[in-house]
Amino acid sequence: MKRQSVLLIFIGILLGGAPALADDGWQFRLSPYIWFAGLKGDVGTIPPLPTAPVDVSASDALSDTEASFMILLDARKQRHGVFADLLYSDVQSDEERVPQPIGLKMKTTSKTTIFTLAYQYELYRQDQTVVDLLAGVRYWDLDSELRFKGGLGILAGRKISNDESWFDPTLGVKGRTPLGSSRFYVEGGAGYGGFGVGSDHFYEISANVGYQWNKSIGTALGYRMFDVDYDDDGYVYDVKQQGWQVGLTWAF
Repeated sequence: MKRQSVLLIFIGILLGGAPALADDGWQFRLSPYIWFAGLKGDVGTIPPLPTAPVDVSASDALSDTEASFMILLDARKQRHGVFADLLYSDVQSDEERVPQPIGLKMKTTSKTTIFTLAYQYELYRQDQTVVDLLAGVRYWDLDSELRFKGGLGILAGRKISNDESWFDPTLGVKGRTPLGSSRFYVEGGAGYGGFGVGSDHFYEISANVGYQWNKSIGTALGYRMFDVDYDDDGYVYDVKQQGWQVGLTWAF
C-alpha cells in the first residue's frame, strides 16, 4: 500500500503539474530507466543473533532481479527547479550457505522503494553544459525476507520478514555535458544523506553516456550505485546495491 501511494504521488506530479507549468516557461526532462542491480551487505535476523550476509553480484542481476526500474523528473525554470526520482527494485538471491555460527542455507528477497524529492539550483551553465546543486528529502521503504533451511537452532526452517520505512535529508550534485559537437553526451550525479535522522548515512553515485537522437529524445547507458547503513531497534540493513542501467530521456 505504501509503495502504491508513493507511485501515485509521483504520477500526480507528472500528470497534474507538468502541463500547466509547461505553459509558464518551465522545461522538463523525463527519464525512465531499467536497472540491473546487484545486492551485497548484511541484513538483520532476530536480535541479538548476528546479521546474515547477502550477496547478489551485478553480473547475476539479469537472472536474480524480478523487477527493477527508475523514473527521473527534472523540472526547471531559469536557475530554479524540482528534481524527483522514483526507484524500485526486487532482487532475489539463490540459496546459499550462511557462515558459522548460523550454519544454515538461506534464500534472500529484498524489495526496495526509494522516492526522492529535491529543490535544484543551477550552479553553472555554459552552452549545453549544466551543473545543479540539490537539497531535499528521500523516502525509503525496505521489505526484506530471509528463508532458512537445514541445520539446527532457532533459525532452522524459519522465514523472517521485515518491513521498514523512514525519511532522510539528502544533498547532491548532478551535471550533464555534450561530447564536443557530436550528439553524444555524458551525465552523472552524486548524493549523500541520512545524517542519523533516519539512516546512519547513505551515499550514491551514477554516470551515463547517452546519445541525443533529436531535440526531444535521447537514450543512455550507465551505472548506478548506492550504499545505505540503517539500524533501528536491533534491525540492521547495511547494504550496497549497484548495477548497469539503460534508459530513455524525453525533453519537453
